[in-house]
Amino acid sequence: MMTTAEKITHSALQLFYRQGFHATGVAQLSQAAGVTKKTLYSYFASKDLLVAAALQLRHEQFSLRMQVSVEAQAVHLRPLAYIEFIINWVQQADFYGCAFINAAAEYAELNASPHLLAKTHKQNLTSYLAELCRAAHLNQADLVAGQLFLLGEGLIVACQVNGVAEHLLQATRATALLLVAK
Repeated sequence: MMTTAEKITHSALQLFYRQGFHATGVAQLSQAAGVTKKTLYSYFASKDLLVAAALQLRHEQFSLRMQVSVEAQAVHLRPLAYIEFIINWVQQADFYGCAFINAAAEYAELNASPHLLAKTHKQNLTSYLAELCRAAHLNQADLVAGQLFLLGEGLIVACQVNGVAEHLLQATRATALLLVAK
């Protein structure tokens, strides 16, 4: 069973992800969590703290889902499995882009807390991809990891903006070319 703080955070994450951070008000957040505004503020002294908690939760959820999916594959297939994970994710009905890209866009100042959390998430992702590429014994593993990262990020944004159909085949082909070349 979830604690009240966890219930508030989970509800907030859903709203922030679907509607945006600035577009979601505290009254709506408390209503979705089934608590009063006073209770919400007793757990999170400001909306910014709730945004940070929601982004931390998203980082944990996303990282776990990605790792389970990618690490189900043989080690040499894991770099490609990352792009396949992204391809599967962008096709889900509840796909609203990347919460971290969205946060960085809404909180554009480089030192804003949500922007910094987004940056940290992306750095962790890049490090994970580098580990996958090294474990797969790819030449220039860090370079390939950076290219996979950019391909995945571009796929996420392209599908969020334009829809999914035309980008999936292109992403698969680009990944195959990238991995064959290395």
